[in-house]
Amino acid sequence: MVANLKSLIIDQIRTVFGNVKVYDEPVKQGLMTPAFQLLIFNSHGQRALGNQESRTISFNVNYYPESEDIRNECDGILETFQNEFKYIANKYHVHEIEGSVSDDVLVITFSVNALLTEKVEGTKMKELGGVTVGER
Repeated sequence: MVANLKSLIIDQIRTVFGNVKVYDEPVKQGLMTPAFQLLIFNSHGQRALGNQESRTISFNVNYYPESEDIRNECDGILETFQNEFKYIANKYHVHEIEGSVSDDVLVITFSVNALLTEKVEGTKMKELGGVTVGER
């Protein structure tokens, strides 16, 4: 689920911001700007009723600007991110989008909540009103 969600976010970044470079691991050298870096910094799951689990995944998106006017470029990227990332793939609701500039890098944090249902294989009921399932 987490890997799929990460891929959906990367696809959405590319759709909204064009064919920009998106890194999904820390980059030690050779970073090309402009670029986004997407990292998961927290994942929390909690059992719910039945076969369900509520999961909250927190993301950190770093944006490395390319212009000399870093503040305005980062402000524009943050505003676009806040407007275009209310949902991921029109399925997952994004919560608490925050952004700040630190060391000339825009740091955006947000979380995504998902309700997961475990699929259980097998016959749920063997008899119904005197009829046995699977027998004639």
